[in-house]
Order: sequence, then structure tokens, then C-alpha cells
Amino acid sequence: MKKHLTINPLLLGLLLMLPLLTSCDFNDYKTRIQEENDRANPTGNKAVCLRAGKIYQDMYPYTIKYMPGYHKDMHYRDPIYINNKLNERLALYAKVGLFTEELVGHDGDKPLYRYNLTDEGRKYLDKKWWGGTNFCFGKVVVEKIDEVDDQMQGIRMVFFYYHMENVPNWIKNKDIYSLYPGYGGLEKAVLGGSPRGAHYYSIKPDGSLSLMNGKSGHYVL
Repeated sequence: MKKHLTINPLLLGLLLMLPLLTSCDFNDYKTRIQEENDRANPTGNKAVCLRAGKIYQDMYPYTIKYMPGYHKDMHYRDPIYINNKLNERLALYAKVGLFTEELVGHDGDKPLYRYNLTDEGRKYLDKKWWGGTNFCFGKVVVEKIDEVDDQMQGIRMVFFYYHMENVPNWIKNKDIYSLYPGYGGLEKAVLGGSPRGAHYYSIKPDGSLSLMNGKSGHYVL
């Protein structure tokens, strides 16, 4: 005698709707995350700001100085390390046209250069002067949601793939983006790839979400 498998029509309907519900949920996150990025970056030119150095408006034109004792394994907050990094960044940003560079003398056998912002550099300058001279660019465009993670208590992490628009040619220079090795996805984003990003939300008692940290508007030191 054959047994017939009976499926509850209501259960079948729910099973059929599950992929649609999941898709809608992901689409809602995609829309929300894009809107959050656009609110943080309304001009579409400030997805990320890279600090060239702790040089403020009243310090231009700026002449470099040398501090003895530098070695590559120094702590990143050491004044000698910071000064050496500033000298390196100014020289590289000058090569891509964001600074002028003028030889004004020597400190012993070491050349002293004076730097000023070019018109091209001022196009990307963050006028708030937060932390010194920062160059900003880019617009985050969300491509698809990758994962929703609630493993951290009270926090939801939504991971997504994105690409970046409004990327200037100067940041595509390896010498420039290599100055910021700790900023995940920068190389892939500026070269036209699709890195993975994340938005972090606190989960309120009513289940709604409040954005804690998004992708656009980062300052990279």
C-alpha cells in the first residue's frame, strides 16, 4: 500500500515565501545602507579622507624638518616617526600634483623643501582641517548584501560589497594608497574592484536599528 505525503498548504506557502522574504530583507538593507552613505556624503566626494599630515591652514607654506633617530620599527605615535612619515607623504603627494615643492636650503647634507597646496590639491581638501591636511574623494555604491551577523550581543553587523565612484587619478598611484596599509579595501576600491564593507547597528529594545558606524566619512591617518 502506497503512503501519500501530505503537506500542510499553509506550511508550503511559508516555505515558498521564505526566499522572497530573505531577498526583500536584503534589498531593504541595501537601500538603507546606500541612503546612510549618501547622507554621510551628500556631495559624493567624501567617502574617505586621507590625512597627508598634521599641517593646518596657517602653517602654509610649510618647510620640512629632520629629526634624528628614526627607524622603521618605532611606535607610530613617536614624534620622530610622525615627522618622518609627514616628510615622506609630502614628497609623494607633490609628485601627483597636490603640493608644490621648492628647495629652500639644506640641513647639513639633507635638502629642505617647502610645500604649498596646488589648485588641484585644494579641490580635494577637507575644509574642516580636522587633524590637519586631509584629501577627500569618492562615493560608495552598494552592490549587494553579503551577510547579516547578530553574534555580538545588542549589535547587528551587515556586510556588503560595494564599488567606489568619483575616484581621482592621484589615488590610483600605488605610492599613494600604499601609504595607508591599515585601511581595508582601499587598494581594491580605488582600482575599480568590489571590496567588502560593513555597517554596524545597535539593536534597540523595540528591535529597530540605530547606525553606530558606517562606511562613508572615514578619516584615515
